[in-house]
Amino acid sequence: MEFVAFVGVLACYVAFRQWMQHDRRRMVHRERLAAIEKGIELPPLEQEVQRSRWNVQRFLLWFGCLDIAVGVGVYIVLSVMMSFPPNKFTEELPQGIQYVGVIPVGMGIAHLIAYFVETRRRAIS
Repeated sequence: MEFVAFVGVLACYVAFRQWMQHDRRRMVHRERLAAIEKGIELPPLEQEVQRSRWNVQRFLLWFGCLDIAVGVGVYIVLSVMMSFPPNKFTEELPQGIQYVGVIPVGMGIAHLIAYFVETRRRAIS
């Protein structure tokens, strides 16, 4: 019951913050429209001066490296487990299960490719 109350309070808090941000942006919009009508030159928006968004490129690099590390770790652990004689831990594992580690490595490589392509695209333009 406490968990449900906590989730409800958290959802209300997030909704209130979103509403406040929306109301603030609406107020800035009204002020800018009034300035345009008066012919006053507009100052740069706060969002243009200081971006508070997350840097997606940093996350691509982070998750790419993390996925590769996890994939290599899973592959090594399962390969070592499968190299010993069958015991109570490995007798139920199918042959070739260690190749499950290739999936996160592939995802990590895809993240790194996206990171480097976007970095190069920004450098060119």
